[in-house]
Amino acid sequence: MSALLQQAQAALNAGNAAAALQATQAAVKANPNDANAHYLQACALRMAGRAGDALRILDFLNQRLPDQPDLINMAGLCRRDMSDIAGARRDFERVVALAPGHGPALGNLAGVLSETDPETALDIYEKLGGLQPENAEPFALAASLALSLRALDRAEGFAAKAEKIALGAVLTRSVLAGLDLARNDAAAARQRLDGHLAGRQAPAAQLTVAWGRLGEACHSLGDYPAAFEAWSAANRIQRESWDIRFARYDGPRSLASAQRLADWFTAHDPALPEMDGLTGPAPVFQVGFPRSGTTLLEQMLDAHPGIETLEEQDAIGPIIQAIGDRPETLARLDALTVDEINAIRAAYWAQARPEGSPSEDRVFVDKYPMNLVWLGPLMRIFPDAKIILCLRDPRDCVFSAFQQRFAVNPEMYRTLEIGECAQLYDTAMRAGQAALASDHAVPVHIVRYEDVVADYRGVMASLFEFLELAWDDAVETYREKAETKRIKTPSALQVVKPLYASSIGKWRSYELALGPALETLKPWVERYGYEI
Repeated sequence: MSALLQQAQAALNAGNAAAALQATQAAVKANPNDANAHYLQACALRMAGRAGDALRILDFLNQRLPDQPDLINMAGLCRRDMSDIAGARRDFERVVALAPGHGPALGNLAGVLSETDPETALDIYEKLGGLQPENAEPFALAASLALSLRALDRAEGFAAKAEKIALGAVLTRSVLAGLDLARNDAAAARQRLDGHLAGRQAPAAQLTVAWGRLGEACHSLGDYPAAFEAWSAANRIQRESWDIRFARYDGPRSLASAQRLADWFTAHDPALPEMDGLTGPAPVFQVGFPRSGTTLLEQMLDAHPGIETLEEQDAIGPIIQAIGDRPETLARLDALTVDEINAIRAAYWAQARPEGSPSEDRVFVDKYPMNLVWLGPLMRIFPDAKIILCLRDPRDCVFSAFQQRFAVNPEMYRTLEIGECAQLYDTAMRAGQAALASDHAVPVHIVRYEDVVADYRGVMASLFEFLELAWDDAVETYREKAETKRIKTPSALQVVKPLYASSIGKWRSYELALGPALETLKPWVERYGYEI
C-alpha cells in the first residue's frame, strides 16, 4: 500500500473525512488505475456524507471487479445512507451468499432487517455471535433489538451472553442499563454507567445511547443537573459525528428550508386548485413538533378499524421534489395545471402506499410530525385533505426533543443543541401557522397532548367526528395492539404504558438549563394558552 493510501486509511480510522478525502484524491490522481485508491475514496466520500458520489465509484468498481464482497458491502452501506433500504438489503444478502461468514455484511443485514423482520435479524445476530465468539457486540445488539421489541426476557438472555464476553464494553453496559430502566431500577442503571463513559473510546452511536440512558437514570432519581449533563454529553457526541453532513446543509428538511417556507407563506397565499378534475384520494396529514404526542395519538387512531396509519415514513418526497422550497419554485404553485397536480398526487401515493391507494371506506392518516413545515405545499396538492395538528406545551416539546435519541436527519440534527431546538420549533410553527392562516386552508383539528392524557375518550370522540367516523370500542384496546407492533419512534416504550401525567411540566425541573430557549418559545407558549 502506498504512503498516500496509508495516510487515507489512517484518516478513515480516525474519522477524519477531510484528511481521508485529500489523501485519496491525491492517490487517485497519482495512479488512476488503482482500485484500492478508488475504494478508499468512496469510503471517504461516504464518511463525508456524500453517499451518492461514493456509490457511483463503487458501482463502477463492481462492474470492473464483480463479486468482491467488500465492494458490494460498501455499496450497500451507501444505499442505506440514501434510504434505499431494499437496495441495501439486496447488496448485503448478495455478500452473504458469496461469503457466508462475512461479519460486516451479516451485521449490516441484521441492521436493515431490524425494522421489517426483527426475528430474522435476531437470528443473524446470534449466528454472528457464534462466528465471532470473542466479540460481545452481536449479542449486545441482539439484546438492544429485543429490548426495543419490549421482549425483556429475550433481551436479558442476549445481554448475559454479551456480559460473559465483555462486561466493561460500552455497548454491553448500555444495554444492561437499558434493561435496568425497563424494569424501573434507575439506581442500578446509574451504577452501571456513572464513571464508565467519560473518555471512553467507542462508536459515537453507542456512546450517545449510553449517555442518554445515564440521563434517564439520573432524571428518575431526581438528580436533574446530572441528567442534563448526561443528555448534553450524548448530544455533543452525536452532533459532532453528524456535523460533516448537516452543519452546512440547507436543502429540504433543513432549518434553513423551514425558514424559507415560513417567510414565503407569510408573504404569499396562492389559491388552492379547483377540486374538479383531481384524481385519487386525499390523506389526513398528522403533524406537530416532535414529542407532542404524535406517536401516542397515531396508536389510538390505528386501533380504529376504519383507519390506516403511516407511521413516521417520509412519503412527501415527490411533493418536495416537484414544488421545492425556494421562492422561484414556490411561485409556480399558482400556475400548476390539474394534470401536473394529479401526477404529483399519484407519485405521493406510490411512495406512501406502493401497493395502491387506500380503499374508499378507510381513512388514511400520514403521520410525520415535521410535515408541519410543508403544510403550504401539501394543501395546494391535496386541497381535499384534512390536518390533525398535535400540540403540547412548547417548553415540554423542546426539552423532550433535546433529551431523546432520534435517528439523525437534517431536522433532528438541530434538536441536539437546546437553543437550536427552540429555533427549529419556532420556525416550524411559523411555517405551519403561515399556511393555516391562509384564506384557502383545509380543515384542521387540534389535539393537545395534555387533553389526551386527561380524557382520551373525549378527545378521540371529537377527532373521529372530524374524520367522519363513528366511535369504535377497539380504540380502548390501543395499547394491546401497540404491544404487537414494531414502533419506530423513541416513544415506543411509553405508548404501551397506561396514560400518565408525569411528563407534563417536566421542563420546570430544567428551567435554568433551558436559558434563552425560553424566550424563543415564549410567544408560542402565550399563543397556545399555556401558563407562563
